[in-house]
Amino acid sequence: MRPKSIQTWPLGTLAVLVLLGASACAQTLDPAKDLTNMSLEDLLDVQVTSVSKKEQKLSQAGAAVYVITQEDIHRSGATNIPDVLRMAPGVDVAQISANLWAISIRGFGDRYTDKVLVLIDGRSVFTPTNSGVYWDQQDVPLEDIERIEVIRGPGGTIWGANAVNGVINIITKSAKATQGGLVSASAGPNRNAQGLVQYGSTIGQKGSYRVFGKYFNAGNLTAADGTEAADGWHTAHGGFRSDWDLSSRDTLTVQGDLQRINEGSTITTLFSNALPLEATLNTRTTVGAGNLLGRWNRTFSNRSDTSLQVYYDGYDRRENGGLESRKTFDLDFNHHLAIGTRHDVVWGLGYRVTSDNLTPQFNLLYTPQRRTDNLFSAFIQDEIKLANSLWLTVGSKVEHNAYTGFEYEPGAQLVWKPTKRQAVWASVARAIRQPARSDTDLEIDIAAFPLDNGGLGVVKLLGDEDRKAEKLIAYQVGYRAQVTKHLSLDAATFMNFYSRLQTTEPEDPYFVTSPGPPHLVFPLFFDDKAHASTYGGEIFANWNVTSRWRISPGYAFIHMNVAPDATSLDTTVAATALNTPKHKFEVRSLLNLPHNFSWDSSFYHVASMAGGAVPGYNRLDTRLGWRTGEHTEFSIVGQNLLTPRHFEFTDAYEIHHTQMQRSVYGKITWRF
Repeated sequence: MRPKSIQTWPLGTLAVLVLLGASACAQTLDPAKDLTNMSLEDLLDVQVTSVSKKEQKLSQAGAAVYVITQEDIHRSGATNIPDVLRMAPGVDVAQISANLWAISIRGFGDRYTDKVLVLIDGRSVFTPTNSGVYWDQQDVPLEDIERIEVIRGPGGTIWGANAVNGVINIITKSAKATQGGLVSASAGPNRNAQGLVQYGSTIGQKGSYRVFGKYFNAGNLTAADGTEAADGWHTAHGGFRSDWDLSSRDTLTVQGDLQRINEGSTITTLFSNALPLEATLNTRTTVGAGNLLGRWNRTFSNRSDTSLQVYYDGYDRRENGGLESRKTFDLDFNHHLAIGTRHDVVWGLGYRVTSDNLTPQFNLLYTPQRRTDNLFSAFIQDEIKLANSLWLTVGSKVEHNAYTGFEYEPGAQLVWKPTKRQAVWASVARAIRQPARSDTDLEIDIAAFPLDNGGLGVVKLLGDEDRKAEKLIAYQVGYRAQVTKHLSLDAATFMNFYSRLQTTEPEDPYFVTSPGPPHLVFPLFFDDKAHASTYGGEIFANWNVTSRWRISPGYAFIHMNVAPDATSLDTTVAATALNTPKHKFEVRSLLNLPHNFSWDSSFYHVASMAGGAVPGYNRLDTRLGWRTGEHTEFSIVGQNLLTPRHFEFTDAYEIHHTQMQRSVYGKITWRF
C-alpha cells in the first residue's frame, strides 16, 4: 500500500518544490567543490567505441551519440536499465507492465522493437525469434556499468543487421575498477526490494576479478480497472568478471552470468487445440539464462591493435504454455590499423550460429519447431584525414544470413571542426532489418467468430518464407559545441526513408478439419509492402550553473508517415506511427549540497500516443543522497511523483498493460 502522503500530493507541487529548492540551495554552495570529476570539456572529449569499434573522442564522432555515465546512473536513482535509458534524448522508453517495456529510437516503438540493436560488452542481446529484446532478461548490476553509449541513427556499417534506428551499447567496468566489497539494499512499498553483494580482488600480480550475487523483486502494479494486476517480477542473478594483463601487449577478459526469472502477466488468448475457446487468464513466465564471454586484446604498436571476442549465450524461456530455447555461439575479430598520416582503418570478420527449439504455445506455433541459422560477416571502415580539421569516414559491412542471403550496409560520415570547441558532422547510411523466425515460420490464431451459416471462422496470421530485409536510407546532420566554459550543446537532425516494411496481406479463405472443430481459415500473410519516411531531431545541453549545480535539458521531435504500397491490402500499417510520441522534453538537475548531501531530479514530458489512447504524461523522479564518510551512502528516491497512476503503452499483443504508479524507496550502499 502506498503512503497516503505520497498519494495525495497535488499535481505539480513536487516539481515546483524541486526547482525552487534547487535554486535556493545553489546560493549556499561552496564554489571550491566541483559538481563532478569531469568538466564540460572532458564530457565532449570522452572516449566512445560504438561508432567505429575503436576509441575516438565524442567530439569527433560523425554520429548522434549520447553517453550515459556511471555518475548519471548512480544519481538517477533508477533500479533497472530501461529507466536509465529514459535520460537519453531520442530514446522512447514506455513501460507496459511491471516486467515489460517498449524501447525504441527514432520511432517504431513496440514490445518487440525490431530496429534497435542492444549489446552488453559486445554481446548482442537481440533475439532472432521475434526481432527484439527481452528487457526483463537484461539485468546488469547498475553499479558495475562504466557507461552506456547510445547511437541515434543507423549503425549497420559496423554492427550489421538490425542496427537500423540505433545502437545501445552497455559497457561494464573492468574488474580492476571494482576492487573490494560492496553491499547494497533497497526497499519500498508494493513489495519492491533489491539487494546486491559483490566482492573484487586480485589474482596474483597480473589478474583481477569480481563476483556478485543480486536479487530483485517488483510487486504487482495496477490493472486498467483499478484492481491489483498479476505482473509481479523477481530475479536472481549471479556473475563474475576477470581481467588479466598477460603481457605488456596482451590483455584478456573472461566474464559470465547465470540468471533465473519468474514473472507474471494477464493475457487474453485463443486456444488453438480447443477452438473457439478464448479466455483471459493469469500466466507465469520463467526464464533460465546464462552466458560466457572471452575477449583477447593485443597491441602491436600505437598504430595497430587487434581484438578477438568469443561468447556463448543460452536461455530457456517458458511462457504461454510453450518453451523458447535458444543457444548462440559468436566469434568476432577486429583489427585497427593506422596507415600513413591520413588513413585510420578498422576491419573485421564475424561468424555466428544460433539454434532454437520453439514448442507450441496456446495459440501459436513455429514450423519447423527447431532451426539452426548461420551468419557470416565482414566489414571495413576508413577514417581519412582530408585536412587538419576535416575527416571523411567511409565503409561497409557485408553479411550472409539464412533468410535473405547477402546484404550490404555502407555508410559515410564527414566531420568538420572549425575550432577546437566546435564540430559539424553529416552522414548517410544504408541499414537493414533481417527477417526473424516470427516473420517466416510463425502460425498464430488471432481471432475466432461465428459464420452466418452456423460454422466457425478463424483469422490466422502466417509467416512467409520469401520475406525480404527491411531497408533504411538515412541522412543526418549534427552540431556539437562547448559554447562557453559552463555550457555545452549537442544537436542532430535526421531524415529517414524506409522500404519493404512489414505488412499483413489477406489471402483467399480455405477450409480445414484439423485441428477440430472444422472451420474456415481467413489467412493473413506477412509481407513487405509498406514504406515510411520520418524526420526530426534532438537537442540537449549541459549547463554548469555553479560549481555544484548542473542542469541538463533535452528535447526530441519526430514526424512519422507510414503507408502501404500500392499493391498492399493492409489497412492497419499506417497506425504504426501512433506508437511513437511526437515530442519528448526532459530536464535533469544534479546538485551537490553541503555536508556530503546530493539532490538530483529528473522531469520528463512525453506527448500522447496511439491517437490519444495513451495520453501525454509528466514524470518526476527525485533522489536525496547522503555520504557518511568514504564507505557508506544512504539515499531516498521517489519515482513517478506527479500522478498516482498512468499508462505509458498499450500495444502489447495479447498481454494486458498495467498502470505505472508512484513509488518511494530507500537505499543503503556500503563499500569495504
